[in-house]
Amino acid sequence: MLSSPRFFIASLLVLAVGVSLSLSRTSHRDTSKVKSVEDYWAETGLGPEALEDLLQDQTCSSSERYYLACANAVLTIAGRFNLSLTQEGKLVSADDVSADMTSEKKQLAPWREFFSKDTAKAVKVSFFNAWKELEKKHISENQKSWMVGMGLNGFISVFRDPHTYLMPVSQFKEVVSKADNRSTSLGITLGQSALGYVVRKVTDGSPAKLAGVEKGDLLVSVNGKKVRGLMQVRVSELLKGEVGDVTSVVVERDGERKKFRLRRTEITVATVSTRVIDGIKPIAVVGINKFAKGACDKVKESLEIVKKSHVRGMLLDLRDNPGGQMEEAACIASLFVGGEKKIFEVRYLDPTKKPEEYYGGEEKMFSLPMAILINGSSASAAEIVAGALRDLNRAVLVGEKTFGKGSFQEGEYWSQNKKIALFETKGFYYLPSGRSPQMKGLEPDVAVDFEKISVSRESDQFMNPLFAPEKQVRSSIAYSSGDCLEMEELGSGDDVQLTKARQVLFCSRSVARAGL
Repeated sequence: MLSSPRFFIASLLVLAVGVSLSLSRTSHRDTSKVKSVEDYWAETGLGPEALEDLLQDQTCSSSERYYLACANAVLTIAGRFNLSLTQEGKLVSADDVSADMTSEKKQLAPWREFFSKDTAKAVKVSFFNAWKELEKKHISENQKSWMVGMGLNGFISVFRDPHTYLMPVSQFKEVVSKADNRSTSLGITLGQSALGYVVRKVTDGSPAKLAGVEKGDLLVSVNGKKVRGLMQVRVSELLKGEVGDVTSVVVERDGERKKFRLRRTEITVATVSTRVIDGIKPIAVVGINKFAKGACDKVKESLEIVKKSHVRGMLLDLRDNPGGQMEEAACIASLFVGGEKKIFEVRYLDPTKKPEEYYGGEEKMFSLPMAILINGSSASAAEIVAGALRDLNRAVLVGEKTFGKGSFQEGEYWSQNKKIALFETKGFYYLPSGRSPQMKGLEPDVAVDFEKISVSRESDQFMNPLFAPEKQVRSSIAYSSGDCLEMEELGSGDDVQLTKARQVLFCSRSVARAGL
């Protein structure tokens, strides 16, 4: 257990701000109109002074890091209005700018080069004046606090780190801390290709699935807004909405454009799913959508079903799992290795705080061979479970390199506005081997790329990503497919990663690695 009274934040799925901000879950859901992000920020009364103090010309020109932080603050706000900033300091339509703006790192690359090659000219750009023009001509009164908060977070992402951020306390209490398995998303998971944003996955039962959106579709526009060149966070924002909203989505498939009108409904996405694939060597596939509260109990129920199905092995599917509660992750991992095995360790940036070790504490429920499916959207707690089970010689990893999120944040009331919480990076998670997934992610033992559709990982997205300090660590056991056993024909399904994982599951090396 933690000795600190604060909770860790494994992702935006799990947050707490000290004792006074922690919340109990409710057994019902408010069906009244959901407040927008804009509304939550407006309630804070945040004025422009905090941002304007940072955007003073003299301070923005004081160093490259400060300069890029100022640039990111203004560009983040401008992008919300389909605008960009030229290196002459003029606001122009983003459609007229050739620079790639799909990530913070790419958006700031020309500004870094500008500052490096011609500092004297670069520092003449007034980010303060650009902000004042945005405030005067484009930002409504109700939007002002939101845009100031957005600018501050853009600044912090570069000047501090990309996982330290500000959030309205009321938004945390009413939305984030109550996250459950119900969703109002359209059910579209995006990746990137040379052509733009591509649908990597369509959630079963979602509006997108019911309307006919398919994996591999190229996303062209959302509600008339072209998405190519936009930051993924902006595209995600366009895809969000409330129950009952109709979203117009245009995709391109086999050279033909198709338009879908998706009516948003509330769907329930199972935290844990279980199925059995029959064959000469039947296997179970247990998928974990996220590590929500109660996920470990759900996995226990799944394993009871699996044990009655007389399977010969199991695939644990952690693809597109963004993380969640670390306590649930440790509990689930221990179901495969026993309660006495250390699952992960927390190390603080503050040298006066001692590292803390986590053990799942559960009895081992499953001892047969297993492989774990991962991809570029497997992050945080998902990386801890996958990495720990590999380090403990319990499973092999199949799929893609994971996202690379191994830091944690703690929340406090922001000193400048008690209606806003500051979530600040305090340390990193470490696997049993001593490695942290932060920045590096987990490399699969058997790589199976997702049909040339990629995702932006931690190292791809940010100008100044976090690096976790590491001491010398022991190496993992190398995986070899040279002595795999022949299996029956697997069929022609379109899930090539699962197909490969099933083949790998019965390689003699993988069985040995599982401790059998």
